[in-house]
Amino acid sequence: MCPGLHSDLTSKLKQAGCQLIPSRQIYLYRANDPNFGNAKSRWLLKRDYELLAKHGYEIVSQASLTDADISRIAELYRLLYLEKYSYDNPQFSEHFIATAKASGALALYGLRKEGRIDAVMGYFCRNGVMTTPLFGYDTAVPQFTGLYRMLSACLIGQARENGHLLHESSGAAQFKRNRGAVADFEYSAVYERHLPLGRRWCWLLLDRLLNRVGVPLMRRMKL
Repeated sequence: MCPGLHSDLTSKLKQAGCQLIPSRQIYLYRANDPNFGNAKSRWLLKRDYELLAKHGYEIVSQASLTDADISRIAELYRLLYLEKYSYDNPQFSEHFIATAKASGALALYGLRKEGRIDAVMGYFCRNGVMTTPLFGYDTAVPQFTGLYRMLSACLIGQARENGHLLHESSGAAQFKRNRGAVADFEYSAVYERHLPLGRRWCWLLLDRLLNRVGVPLMRRMKL
């Protein structure tokens, strides 16, 4: 949970005596606020979106994605989140993607060029908050092409069109800040008062170390 999304829950858990232990810094894009962002962020998003025409890509909706695209979608996710980052990430299979597409559990969009999907995103929305568990692109395409920039611009465009707050997860801090996202922290609420001191001390230490040193340092350095 994070205070920016769950302020009431955060307050009640603190009142109940829980320790709020920071787990990671995340970024929120308030696309549902028409006054959100500044001139620089709007210019950067416009430039990112213009890369589609520059490099000959078109964004295709779920209606235009066929069963023949399923294996490519699974490959693009694997190339980014598993092979580039970590196999500890969720390992979405072709069967999962096909089921998510058929059921509407994920709204899928891709970037297609000359008949080939080179980038894909899949998102869902709950209670006005949108998040994207499926995101991937062909890591062999030269970086200057800007697949990540194009896909991110299309994602923000979808959030704006639907009036949703976009949860952009963690990572790529400067990139997201430059485009108008604001930082927040996710916390784990831990109730430890019933435990003997020998088992409580580690949570008390984490609380003081992370909240008094780690979080202020990350905020100050904009990590």
